Amino acid sequence: MKNKFILLECGDDVIYFEKDTFKVSQLRELVIREIVNKWRREICTYKTKINNDCVGSLFGRISAGDEFIPFSEIKLNAAKDCQVLKIDGKGWQKGKLEIRIFIYPNSHKPNNVCLEFYPDEPINIE
Repeated sequence: MKNKFILLECGDDVIYFEKDTFKVSQLRELVIREIVNKWRREICTYKTKINNDCVGSLFGRISAGDEFIPFSEIKLNAAKDCQVLKIDGKGWQKGKLEIRIFIYPNSHKPNNVCLEFYPDEPINIE
């Protein structure tokens, strides 16, 4: 993924995977919801109690001996082949979607999903 990337910020742009198609806004929402739901299911499975029933609170801080280390941000990364149709573009582009998820366990900052598209063909910058 050494090519320049396109930051997918427009919620109406479309991402096509092998079996499903999503608007950018819908994919962001689904990714966060799935992460939160999986964490909650795992927490219930292991009967672990965490403060605020928040995804990040499980790893909001860890202990190292007698010390506690607070975490301000937890990052998850994934990459998947896809095609993207930008509403201001010239048709479908093949490439790889980099999904970056940011969870803020010790903050009121909302969790965030960043979608970066790395096209197979170089981007023409005019």
